[in-house]
Amino acid sequence: MLNSTKNITSYDVVVVGAGHAGCEAAIASAKLGAKTLLITTSLEKVAALPCNPSIGGPGKGHLVREIDALGGTMAKISDASSIQIKELNTSKGPAVRAYRAQVDMDLYNRNMIKELASIKNLEFLEDEVISAESSNNTITGVGTKNNGIVRTKTTIICSGTFLNGEILVGDDVIRKGGRDDEDSSIGLSDSLIQLGLERGRLKTGTPPRVKRSSINFEKLIVAPGTKGAVSFSHPNRDLFEGKKQADCYLTYTTPETHKIILDNLKESPVFSGKINERSPRSCPSLDRKVYNFPDRARHPMFIEPVGREDGPFGDWMYLQGASLAFPEELQVEIIRSIPGLENAEFIKYGYAVVYDYFLPHQLKQSLETKKVNGLFLAGQMNGTTGYEEAAAQGLVAGINAALKTQGKEPFIFDRTEAYLGVLIEDLVTKVHVEPYRIFTSRAEYRLLLRNDNADLRLSRSGNKIGLISDKDLARVEQKQIAIDSAINLLRSRKKKINGRTITAYEYLARPENSIESLLQDFDIEIIGQIAQQVLSEVKYSGYFEKQKRQALKLKDLQMQALPSDMDYSVVPGLRNEARMRLMEVLPVNIAQAAQIQGVTPADLTIILVAVHKMTHANK
Repeated sequence: MLNSTKNITSYDVVVVGAGHAGCEAAIASAKLGAKTLLITTSLEKVAALPCNPSIGGPGKGHLVREIDALGGTMAKISDASSIQIKELNTSKGPAVRAYRAQVDMDLYNRNMIKELASIKNLEFLEDEVISAESSNNTITGVGTKNNGIVRTKTTIICSGTFLNGEILVGDDVIRKGGRDDEDSSIGLSDSLIQLGLERGRLKTGTPPRVKRSSINFEKLIVAPGTKGAVSFSHPNRDLFEGKKQADCYLTYTTPETHKIILDNLKESPVFSGKINERSPRSCPSLDRKVYNFPDRARHPMFIEPVGREDGPFGDWMYLQGASLAFPEELQVEIIRSIPGLENAEFIKYGYAVVYDYFLPHQLKQSLETKKVNGLFLAGQMNGTTGYEEAAAQGLVAGINAALKTQGKEPFIFDRTEAYLGVLIEDLVTKVHVEPYRIFTSRAEYRLLLRNDNADLRLSRSGNKIGLISDKDLARVEQKQIAIDSAINLLRSRKKKINGRTITAYEYLARPENSIESLLQDFDIEIIGQIAQQVLSEVKYSGYFEKQKRQALKLKDLQMQALPSDMDYSVVPGLRNEARMRLMEVLPVNIAQAAQIQGVTPADLTIILVAVHKMTHANK
């Protein structure tokens, strides 16, 4: 249980909102020694899972592994709350393999409450923040509904979908809220506008939940989890140790489903004109999918448990792929046209949410706003979608807010080193017209940023920041030594095969050979945590080396810094689109300028010439 403080003082860091971004931010800043206050309207509803109770997936799972490698929290809470976990894309290359867990919604909440309660330097306040207070473009506090102004050196706002949120079913706004059990935040969004920030508006949605007892499972395809050592937290371990994992199930829409939807499109707020805001293209509503892809006879739908069968949500099943905001009677007709769901009994109807967000080009890579010193923004209010993207931003904001209060330089994550870097650089440099979701395809160096090497890539940074212990770092370093030793052994062990002497390394590099066949042909056994990484390092070494060279070239561009006071409005020869975007983003180096949507190679040449002239003029 979390207790709301009765003794409000002043703080180093105040975190607003206790979703996945807020929890991660508060825990990180407090662990780094900052006196931290977490403010939320309900201390019982922290780290809620208002949409799918699952964590991970391609790109998203990579982020969760990176959060763990840096000393964050989400991976551990997910592992402790999992009822199923699986490795995805096992038939594909190592860059796109990822983990995805189905978690118990109740357990996840309770495990996060327990974690928050254990953190030193962290206090809690059950209240609503209605304003951000500043003086001379520097944050000084937050205004609350019931406790006045709380003084702070830095503030991290993680308000999710609650800023002026509206919930719609059909054309009716059924609640002013960010989800169906919580009211929207009124006032805070306007307060940020008064500080000079720009906002937009986006849409998201969630599907119905139906009773497990009303489903005909004989008509469904079972989608089981992966057995063995699979976990988000490092090192990999078996979360179930022989116990049965919960099953998910697959079914498909039918031509009847599509006919009902198309005959009633005017009843959907997405098509009636009631909702004009953009939603995630990667997660469209069912009516949008049916309309956009008329040639498809069916669309997949996964039916997933919301919790363990003996828990408080044991009879709840989530219909992934069936996000709907039709009137309730039409939702029933649509869902009951799907095999296995002919007699579905609804626990909760689907709905849409529209909400304010703040344009992320207004942020530095530390997630501090450019206009207001000490004000950080994290999570869905930055225009992202998903628990994992929110948690990753929360961790980064929490780290950097704490470092700022200690007079230290911010910790910036590079896109060559982590999906965290890809996520944040994409946010601050590109134009976003819909909620941003991380994908492996967004990372140019994804072969280097694999799910299986997050600890090797980032644990040293986590230790340097202060969130990873020396003991945990030593374990990771031993893992790297074991990998290097195994590869050296492969290079040194030789054997004549088919009249030609080859090394075990050359043998394993061949597509037809495996780690297992090494034992038979070279008497080399590689097992445990390092086997997959050794295999990847050998099989894909040529591709790895190519990406490493490309990453080094980007590092060279990053060394070409751009003046913070560069006035792009007077640089001759720049196209108007490039000029406008450069003035919005204010890139810190030429590599970041190259990432900006609307900036061409010709524009980069003009910028470099202008910087060269400025440098010589100053001399």
